[in-house]
Formats: sequence, C-alpha cells, structure tokens
Amino acid sequence: MTISQTKTPALARGQAQAPDSVSTRTHFTSDTPLAQLMEPVARHLLGEPNEKLSRKGELRFGTHGSLSVNLEDGCWFDHEQQRGGGVLELIARETGRGDSREQFAWLEEKGFWEKQEPVAKPSHSIVETYDYRDKAGELIFQVVRKAPKDFCQRRPDGKGGWVWSLKGIEARIPYHLDKLHAQPEADVFLVEGEKDVHRLEELGLVATCNAGGAGKWTDHHSRHLAGRRVVILPDNDEPGYAHARKVKVSLAKAGAEVLVVMLPDLPDKGDVSDWLDAGGTLEQLQAWVAQGGHELPDEEPEAELERQEDGNNDKQSQADKIVAFVQAWNDLFHDDNDVAYARSRATGEVRALSSKAFRHWLTAEFYAQYEKAVKDQSLREARMTLEGLAMQAHRPVHIRVAGSCGDYWLDLGVSGSSRCVHLRDGTWSLEDQSDLMFCRSDSAQPLSDPLHGGDIDLLWRIANVPPGARLLVVAWLVECLRPDTPFPVVELLGEHGSAKSTAQAAIRRLIDPNAADLRGVPKSGEDLYVTGGVNHIISIENVSHLAAPIQDAMCVVATGGGFAKRKLYTDSEETVITLKRPVILNGIAAAVTQQDLVSRALTIEMPAIERAQAKDKLEAEFEANRASILGGLLDIAAKALEYLPEMELPPAERPRLIEFAYLGMAVAKAMGEKPEAFIEQFKTARQDGLERTLDASPVAAAIRDWAEVHPGEVRDRSVCDWRHTLESFKPQGTDAWPRSDKGLGDAMRRAAPALRQLGIECQCLGKTGGRVKWRIGNKNSLNLSPECPDVLPSAYPKQDVRTSRTSAREISLEDADREVF
Repeated sequence: MTISQTKTPALARGQAQAPDSVSTRTHFTSDTPLAQLMEPVARHLLGEPNEKLSRKGELRFGTHGSLSVNLEDGCWFDHEQQRGGGVLELIARETGRGDSREQFAWLEEKGFWEKQEPVAKPSHSIVETYDYRDKAGELIFQVVRKAPKDFCQRRPDGKGGWVWSLKGIEARIPYHLDKLHAQPEADVFLVEGEKDVHRLEELGLVATCNAGGAGKWTDHHSRHLAGRRVVILPDNDEPGYAHARKVKVSLAKAGAEVLVVMLPDLPDKGDVSDWLDAGGTLEQLQAWVAQGGHELPDEEPEAELERQEDGNNDKQSQADKIVAFVQAWNDLFHDDNDVAYARSRATGEVRALSSKAFRHWLTAEFYAQYEKAVKDQSLREARMTLEGLAMQAHRPVHIRVAGSCGDYWLDLGVSGSSRCVHLRDGTWSLEDQSDLMFCRSDSAQPLSDPLHGGDIDLLWRIANVPPGARLLVVAWLVECLRPDTPFPVVELLGEHGSAKSTAQAAIRRLIDPNAADLRGVPKSGEDLYVTGGVNHIISIENVSHLAAPIQDAMCVVATGGGFAKRKLYTDSEETVITLKRPVILNGIAAAVTQQDLVSRALTIEMPAIERAQAKDKLEAEFEANRASILGGLLDIAAKALEYLPEMELPPAERPRLIEFAYLGMAVAKAMGEKPEAFIEQFKTARQDGLERTLDASPVAAAIRDWAEVHPGEVRDRSVCDWRHTLESFKPQGTDAWPRSDKGLGDAMRRAAPALRQLGIECQCLGKTGGRVKWRIGNKNSLNLSPECPDVLPSAYPKQDVRTSRTSAREISLEDADREVF
C-alpha cells in the first residue's frame, strides 16, 4: 500500500480540521484501502462529529448521534434509517452520485484520491490455461495461471463467456480425464501440477493431477482411477510427501495399484519437471517403476508436532475457515426484522443463517471442500461473526411473493434456482430473478412451471366450492399474489363430509405448497406471527373456537403489522416480527365472531358431497393438473390487472375491503362474467358475517330487538339508563351480559358498525353533565338538521375506503352511515 500524506499532528490525533484546507488534508493514492478514507470523507460530508457522543474508534454525527462511523472498519450506519455501508455508499447518500465512477471522481475532485501508477506493480495477465474435461471431452472448468504465479479457476457460462466460480459443477475430476479414459490399460503417472502433466505427456506417458495443488486430492478423484496402476511422483518437500501419503491411501481404498517413485537428485522443493530439466530420461523413469517403487519417508517430527498443534487449535481455525468459506460463496445481509441471511451467488437461493437449510448447505459444501466435518462449536462461533457481518447490509426479504403497483413476482421455490413467475398487466412469464431476495422455509415445497392457456376449472374437481362462491375464491387467490394490498380472511364452513380440508389444501398448494398445508389452531397470537414469518399463506383447519387475542392477531396479520417481545427476561432487547399474510381456515361452525375480523372475512358455505370419490385419486389428478390450474389462474390474474383501473363503485356502495372488491370485479370480467356477479357473491359472504356478529353479541341482539319494538324512535340516554332499558331485551340464557356501565359502553361501541349496516344508529355523544350519553334509534329517524346540536360531523372517525388501514378523518354523518353490505 502506498500512502502519500501530509498530516498535521492535530489530524493524526483525530482532532477536527477544516475539511476544505488542502494543507491539512490527507492525500491517498489509488491503491489505498477505501476504509482509510472514511474519517476525512465523513468529516467533509457530515461536518464535525458530536464530541459528547463520539469515542475512540467511533464518531457520532447528529444531535442524538444517530449516524455512527466505525473508524476501524471504515463503515457508517444510520440508526434511524437502518442503513449503512462504506465510503462509496456515504458519498452516494450525501451527493446523489450513484455510479462508482462518479463516486471516485468526487474523491478526486475533493483531493481525497490521487491516481498514481504503483511502482513495479506485478502483472496479472493470463499466462496459460489448463482445461479439465470429462470422459467425453466436454470442457468442465479451467485452471488459469496468471503472472507472476497466481492460480484461479473458472467455468464456461454457456454463452461464450466465463464464470469465475466452480459452484454448481463437479470440480473433483482428475486433469485430462478424457485422455485417461481413452487409454484404460496404461499406467497413470500422478504429479502435483498441470505443467508436470504436460512434460510427461511429451514423453508419451499418461499423466494426471488435481486442481489446486498439494493436499486437494479427494476420494472422488480416486474413483476415476479404480483398478488401474498409478505411479505417484512426489515433489521433494514435506507438503509433497504429505500429498503423496494422502493420495496413496485414497487410491488404495478405490482399488488401485499404487507405486511411489522417489526421483533421485531432486533439489529442495523440486518436481519431475526439474528432474527432466537436469537430464532425467524416460528410460530411467521406467527403470525405477520396474523396480517396484519406493517407500515414502516418515513424517518429520516438526511437521507432526505442527499438525497436532493445528488439531488443538482447530476449533478457532475452523471457525475462521467457515467465515471465509461462507463469504466466498454468499452475500450477507439482514432484513427488516434484523434476521441475518446468506444469498448464494451461484444459485440465488436465500437462507437464514439460523435455519436448517443453511446449516445443511454449509456442512455438506464445507466437507466437500476440505474433507473435514464442521464442528458444532466452530459453527456457533462462525455464525456469530457472520451475523455481525450481515448487519452491515440491508435487503428486503420476501416469502413466496413480492412486488407492488401491478408488477408482481411468484417464487417457484425450486432448489438450486431463483426461477420466478413475473406477473404484470396483461401477461406473465417465467424468469430468473436476481434482484429480489426470496427465502424459503424448511417446509416449503416447489411449484411446477405453470402452463400458459391453463384451465382454472380443473380446480373445482377437488375443491368442493359451490358455483356461487367460485369468483370469491379465484379473486382471493389472485389477491394472494399482491403483497401490497390487504388480504381478506377466508373461512370455509360445512358439515362433516363437505371436503373442507381437501379444498383448503388444494387452494393453498396452488400458490404456497408446504409439507404441512393445514395446521392446527395456534395457541396464541405469537404462534400466529411465527407461522406467518416463514409461510406466505397461514392455513388453519378444524377450527371450533378462536380466542379473542388470536382474532385480533389475525386482523393485524391480514392488513399488515408487527409483533414484538423481549428476547430474554434478563435484557431489554426485543424480537420484532413485521408481516402481512393471507389467512384461510375451516370448521363446522363459525369461529370468526369479532366485528373487526368479521369485517375482513369472507364466509363460504361448503355443500355436502353426495357422491364421494377416492381421495387419493382426486389428489393424484390435482397434482397432475396443478401446472395447468396455476397457469389458468395466472392468465386470469394478468387480465384482471389489465382491467383493474376500469373498476369503480359509487361512494355509497364501497365496502371496507375496497381493494379486494375492485380486484374481484376485474377477475369476474377476466373470467367472462359481469363485475356485478362478483359483487353479489361478495355481499352474500359479508352478510353471513354480519348476522354472525349480531348473534355473537347479546348487546347487539338486545339493541336490535329494542329497535324493532320501537320503530321510528330515537333516544338519547346515559349508559346507566340504557343498561336498565336493555336488560328486558337481554337474550335468555346469556352469560356474557355486561355487568357495568363501562362494559356496556364497550360492547355498544363494538356492535355499532354491524348495527349501522342494519339501519340502527348506535352513537356515543360523549359526556354531558358528567354522564356519558348514547343515542340509539333507526337511522332514518335521526334529525340531521343543523338544529340538532348533538350530531357533529367529526363524531364519526371512519376508515378510509381506499385502504384497509385505519385513519381518522372528518366526514359527514351521512357518509358515516354508508357502511355497505
């Protein structure tokens, strides 16, 4: 490294200097590590750090020190925006220069970077390439030698170019395997390098070696030489002898006849090429072979001691190797929930560092590379380091689907591939996706390539969905592909024998197949969040009852939200999960009863099956047609996205799930039906939920009965008076009647939206004379004239119909009354 600098003593101590003063600025040549530029660049771009919050090795910028600069690592991190990076990323953030050439140009302009040709910089031009071919002569990979003496490996990309990685191919083959295969009876001379192989081939011999030099021979190499006579010509040094010992044992296990020939008069570290250069001949070599070879010298005591010491320190050294190995093959980053991930540069697969998938990949690939098992302690130590490295970069991570604003992606989940469906207005296609981070759980299963021109009607052969609800199901499936909109909750109801579970499993397997397509009822809201954290669709079966906390959690999950809990009882850190997921469940009796969830739910009654068929045959038929069904669904989805901008409903008819309503209308048109047909099915599903809500609330039932007995009446009374009035209308046998004025007020507030849909107004008027008053009566009888002082436009905070998220806004009472369906 060359550094040309004119530091003053103050700057050397890290004290503040004028950033624009050339005399006090540090000047770096073009081979300076960028990390050393972090401090002067940060001071120039961000001004002076916060002296109170800064400490040795770390500068803090901002009033609260929200941006930190690590001087040792040369990295910065913004704790408010949860993003960070190195010098170039800081320049991009502060100057808007997104291209690296522009960023380096900025460094030059400000005097931080000087282009200087390094003195006697060695050339790294390619000197020679060595082709490793299979038995048929097809090129598998190349070993490339660069000047002065540097080796690397590459493989053809199939397009006339090269990939500088051997990931994904069988790289453990001997050199010139095609020539070995062409002469199966000849003796094979095994040496350490490709150059030595060529020298022996010039003598008419059959020779080979392995890529990577001494110590890299494996049992996979030996399998190609099983049953043959192999002559090992070791280099004259301890690594050469150790390599020969390893190869000899491996070849013997493969059934090869092995001879070791110690070439005479070799210089220290000399090889067969040196021996030939010194006058060695083919005849002399053949004579040594004819004599039966030699014994390898015993391992030197120093080498044995070093090996034992390495074994004692293997725990730490292996942890370092694991870290380097993972970094060589993966990009590390974290997601919005601060979960650490590794993305394979070869396949595009994303694995959480804490997952079984990552551990299985690492242990298998590490063993293949080093022929050593990964130790548990080493893995734990390496993972801590890797997680720390992953916190330096942020990328959004998706489960099965991604995208927004009419441009969506569906991950096919095929192992070793990043193949996705790209869905957009009017069309869809199959593509390899390298920019989006799709993570697959251990239980996730792949999707087959969908077929253009498929048939969605094949789904109804196994999914016992009545014709009057099929538009709802198709629209919900299309909605599952749009992660930027809220998801309705689907509830399948039916008696025994209506094939609810079979239909639900088939519906899920179209988009998010899993080893367990149907799950039991979660015990808590936390369990629901955990399930949604690794699955795109939350699928629950045989639901007889949903506790209130779980119904509340379903509301949050369907529209998007988060869950947080303490990591440990001994600290103050939190584990946070934020997600938005579709939910589908089934049961004999309705389990969705809370108004907030009912307003987001679609209830579909499953008819009883009159002619039962063998389930295994139905499932086999479904699997055979799944690619066609998915293709048909995607065809509908593409057309629906094209029609979606045309869909509109009058303000008085817009439901809470307005995004889903518009999409359903577009789906109906894409399927050749009128948009109104979807609205009719939608109304029916919502009406079922409304009746269920009223039946589940004794207070709502009492108010409804009171309104029927007193048609046309509107009364303003205190909560206490209403409690005495409604007592006589309390349903018989109920145990859930409120026991206090506050309990009644809460129950009335929960029942108000459902009652409003029946034309019954239930409105809190606030405190008057120290008592909370409520107005109950038929909406048509309400006096909406200005003379009524109790009716205020701001009294109704109502949800914005364009989104599923709650947002208070001032509207008229007339608009507040427009709760549809």
